[in-house]
Amino acid sequence: MTLYSRGLSFRAVGELLGTTAQSVLRWVCGYVDTVCHKPTPGQAAVVELDEMSHYVGSKDTKLWIWKAIDRATGRLIDWECGDRSAGAARALVERLQAWSVRLFCTDSYATYETLLEVGRHYQGKDQTVRVERDNGRQRHWLATCRRKSIVVSKTKEMVNRRMALYAHFHPNGDADPKMARLPLLTTPI
Repeated sequence: MTLYSRGLSFRAVGELLGTTAQSVLRWVCGYVDTVCHKPTPGQAAVVELDEMSHYVGSKDTKLWIWKAIDRATGRLIDWECGDRSAGAARALVERLQAWSVRLFCTDSYATYETLLEVGRHYQGKDQTVRVERDNGRQRHWLATCRRKSIVVSKTKEMVNRRMALYAHFHPNGDADPKMARLPLLTTPI
């Protein structure tokens, strides 16, 4: 799990562990489906929203990942995978109502203006630093999110799983700290 969450492909992890990529895929999917869940709604006074592009199937098919970061804690509280239309953003914003958000901070993308009410919405790059930093961090840790990468995801479901795994290991820090380190060999080879 640690190797995959650090950006290695299924094939690379399989080679390192002496198994197949399909076995690693089943293992990762099982772990994510049972352990990695979106945070349960609570209080998030200020939430930063942003979107980042991704590819599914081929470089011809773009998928957008809409993200919501709690400014106070830095936790990735929710995300939505879809196109860059207002529909995908609306689904995320509707789920965020359960978080009792008082202020949404976004960039100047026009979709946010139509979805978020005046008085609870601030537009400007100066107030989206944390979510932009998280986008860079995600591009660093996950090969499929890197710009100009040849790695693409095969399905939208796998992108959702990868987001859950990323949130579990990185911004939310929900993973057992022992999983962040591989055991060292104590006897000489």
